[in-house]
Amino acid sequence: MARVLLVNPPFYRLLGSHYNANSLGIAYIAAMLKRRGHDAWLYNADFLNRQVYANLKTLFEQFVDYREFFKNEDHPIWEETVGQIHAFEPEWVGYTSYTANVSAIDIISRKLRQRIPAVKQVVGGVHATLDPNVLNYLPALDYAIRREGEEAMAALVEGVNPETISGVVCRTRLGLRSNGDAEVIKQIDQLPFPERDKLWAISQAEKKTVDVSYICSIRGCPYRCNYCASPFHWKRDKTQYRSPESVIAEMKHVRDNYWDVDKAYDYSASANTRSKQELLIRDNTIVYFVDDVFTVKKARVKAILRSIIEEDLRMPWKCEARTDHLDEEICRLMKEAGCVRVKLGFESGSDRILRQIQKDETKEEMRCGARMLRAAGVPFTAYFMAGFPGETDEDLRQTIDFAKEIEADYYSLSILAPYYGTKMYHDLVEQGYELDKKPWEYFFHQTGELMVNKSLSRGVLEEYLALNEMNGEKLGYV
Repeated sequence: MARVLLVNPPFYRLLGSHYNANSLGIAYIAAMLKRRGHDAWLYNADFLNRQVYANLKTLFEQFVDYREFFKNEDHPIWEETVGQIHAFEPEWVGYTSYTANVSAIDIISRKLRQRIPAVKQVVGGVHATLDPNVLNYLPALDYAIRREGEEAMAALVEGVNPETISGVVCRTRLGLRSNGDAEVIKQIDQLPFPERDKLWAISQAEKKTVDVSYICSIRGCPYRCNYCASPFHWKRDKTQYRSPESVIAEMKHVRDNYWDVDKAYDYSASANTRSKQELLIRDNTIVYFVDDVFTVKKARVKAILRSIIEEDLRMPWKCEARTDHLDEEICRLMKEAGCVRVKLGFESGSDRILRQIQKDETKEEMRCGARMLRAAGVPFTAYFMAGFPGETDEDLRQTIDFAKEIEADYYSLSILAPYYGTKMYHDLVEQGYELDKKPWEYFFHQTGELMVNKSLSRGVLEEYLALNEMNGEKLGYV
């Protein structure tokens, strides 16, 4: 039996807030290791026992402070994180990665290597999947895992030769050896539910403040939006769908084991604020289907929604969706099944830009979907972006007009930042853009600064960003 700690490194705490949700990627790996007899725990270094969060606008005003963390490798937050990992006395440590936290992983892993020279350290997650050379700039790590990590991590821990494990990148005398992406886990219904109990470095009382109600019902996304990394991370042709029966079983498991039904919940979650600086979250008990697009395959979605209703689960939930998957029946079933928020990526009000970013969705489809949700009484958040390559003031004015027209309950307005690994990122690099940025620079999307567009006028951009103030309490990032 191996002792394994799976770590979500600090990020939001560096921006003056925190993140108390259960990280599903490492939670699935912990559950698989547990099934195979290992002692695997989760450590969320972004956790704080607080109910008040900074909203995203406030978060991304903290860039100056955020940069300072990486200049001082002896900062207390690094020492705290390494100290908690050290206290666990791990044989193996695994880190979940996205582009913005790679520098944090570098600092933490090097410090841990000094304290526990024999520990084996592994990085997985989105960035490790997209970048086969990630170990070249994470010198203290032993292995990287690309794509699904359950089987690959178990094989590493159990002593299988890393040069033979699908999905593993390892060091050899001749340099890095990559075995490509991990093989697809074809029967995802057979995976154990994610670990929600073995949470390191927090008390039993604090566990009640951890949001363990995230559920993944789909692995991957069949769409090709060129600003999104998912088509490359998951592979569009390998999208996998859990059965309605499996999804309902996990919902019951969460309800029966982690929800206190006597509480009075505030289901509006991170939009329940009258302040432009802070978000007060009184309770996180709401199911969040974290699929890229929960509504793919209408028949499957309807089966899930009908089961939620027939089983009388009475569990409020939210999801990500596309308007072209909606119809009047789905919207009606969503309402009856307890949906309190649908998150829709409209992105632009210009059909020209929608074609350019390969959204494969038109304004008319979006208009129709928004109309059906409003008619059914299902609240929705509208996500828009500005600053696409070649976008003009006229394009952005169309976005402004469209945002007003759809009358969303909440708006999230961003500036484009081409994330590492997206098709747009690679296309722009080929065109000569310098996009090899430090972590904070991938988060221009809430700063108001244009990254790859020099033609939009400041006046129109400010008019776009001012939509966040529309209708007063519609300010929200959810």
